[in-house]
Amino acid sequence: MGMGRTGSTLARVIAALSLAAMVWSGAEAAVTVTNLEREVDLTADSVVVASAITIKNDKGGSNLVDFVWCPLELVKGKKLIWSEFDQQDQTGKDATRLEWKVEGGDCMRVSLAGALSPGAGTTVEAYEVYASELVPVPAQIRQSDKQMVGISNFEVVARDPANLVIESQVTKFYLPSSNVDFYTKVKPSQLKGKEVVYGPYGADQASSLVDLVFERPEPMLEISSVVREITVSSWRDVEVREHYHVKNAGPKFSDGFSRVEFARNPAPYIANQLTMRVPRQAHSLFLVDVLGNITTSNARFGQDAVEVTATPRFPLVPGWQTHFTFGYKLPKRGFLGADPERPGCKRLQLEAMPAIKGILVRNLTINAAVPEFSADVEGGAVASTAFFTDEDPFRTVKAGTATKKWWLDISGRPVRTLELSELSAEIADLTFYVSYRFNDIMEFKEVSMFLAAWLAAFLAATLWSRSDFTLVGPKSKKLKAT
Repeated sequence: MGMGRTGSTLARVIAALSLAAMVWSGAEAAVTVTNLEREVDLTADSVVVASAITIKNDKGGSNLVDFVWCPLELVKGKKLIWSEFDQQDQTGKDATRLEWKVEGGDCMRVSLAGALSPGAGTTVEAYEVYASELVPVPAQIRQSDKQMVGISNFEVVARDPANLVIESQVTKFYLPSSNVDFYTKVKPSQLKGKEVVYGPYGADQASSLVDLVFERPEPMLEISSVVREITVSSWRDVEVREHYHVKNAGPKFSDGFSRVEFARNPAPYIANQLTMRVPRQAHSLFLVDVLGNITTSNARFGQDAVEVTATPRFPLVPGWQTHFTFGYKLPKRGFLGADPERPGCKRLQLEAMPAIKGILVRNLTINAAVPEFSADVEGGAVASTAFFTDEDPFRTVKAGTATKKWWLDISGRPVRTLELSELSAEIADLTFYVSYRFNDIMEFKEVSMFLAAWLAAFLAATLWSRSDFTLVGPKSKKLKAT
């Protein structure tokens, strides 16, 4: 009996060890990165991180077809806006855009352009955009002072041991000015003009959070909110109205703004004009400023786009803000057509970003109204990746429905809304679409209403002219004879 129990226990232990060995062998090993070189661009409206990832297949006899990239592990504490991956060919001249899918919530499984044989290597370039976290340092300055900004708690030692084994790495910061007030020194690190270099660091380097304070000569403009109202006419045009709330997020002036000082020594971080770019087919452009700050504008029609320059009467000083409405019309041709995915439906597709370019958009709301009596209305964002779509793992995309009353509407026009946040000028391939089913006979609704109104007015005028509303009728001829 004792031997039986011992044999049974030994069998259970062997089975458990065998199962553990099977699970361990089936676990995915981390991919080896022989060199990681990151370039952090702090000159744009967002934090742009370009990484050159040198990958080596050291998995033994199996090919490497993909790898897992977790941006929030490598760049901690920042909000990811956009990401793209390219793989260089053997010559280093051409690149192939790589596809990726969401992995484990906030990671990406990036598929290589081709299977990487054992012992071979390749270089993948990652392009990432993060929300800007530049803050004025100090928060208040005089008008004659320089504008200093800072970024804090940036990890210069990237590490993701669960997915990547990084053997060597370098992080470079590109600044808008060579006037650097402070940067955290981590050996080895050095300042070269407008560039701060950290590394190279080995696999045993401890984590290092760094802070940088430097001059930013350009205005720190941002669009706090913009509401784009898109109305699809049942006849010719598509009308676009954009309601802006723009502010300068730079340090406030402690002594107030002096126009005399600005005329004598104009600080470059004070914005004295706004530029808007719309498609070259745009027409009927207009600006509405209730406060009357924007009193001068100029439009230049080019081959690729229409550029509108608006000059505010009072420039956008750091800490100041302005509200205005910009609008234009687009012909249906070239923007509205048949929906290839939904037979019998029409599809309008426009660029999601507003007309003001090169400025970070904190909040964007798109309201697209289609003709009255439309059915099967759908809308949303279109991107080359999962960003800003329902599958976006890094943000919540808010979509909704509403109804809009317009001229001569009876029941109202169906509206599809989309709310997005943190949109940078560095984002590419982001559009908005609305698809709907519409009976073309309803295009004559307005004409029918006009004809009906004209006919009703004509009949009313005819009845009025032929009616007698006197209270006492005329005397008879017999009474007149007597």
